[in-house]
Amino acid sequence: MSGKGSAPRPIPDRKSYEDNFDAIFSKKSEPKPKAQLMREMRSRRKSKGLQEMRIWVTEEQAVEINLILNK
Repeated sequence: MSGKGSAPRPIPDRKSYEDNFDAIFSKKSEPKPKAQLMREMRSRRKSKGLQEMRIWVTEEQAVEINLILNK
């Protein structure tokens, strides 16, 4: 007695299967649209000499930083 899935299904049209194997099983290697947009945006910003900075500050420090940045 063989279990479910113990043998592969027969392929009725082997030639057609082999011709379309890549279309059936290959995954697309192109990035998702959002990922591509983010990559291009980071590249543009880097080419302009901009750098991303993330920091945690107190409310008072945030006020002082905003005063400096808005001069």
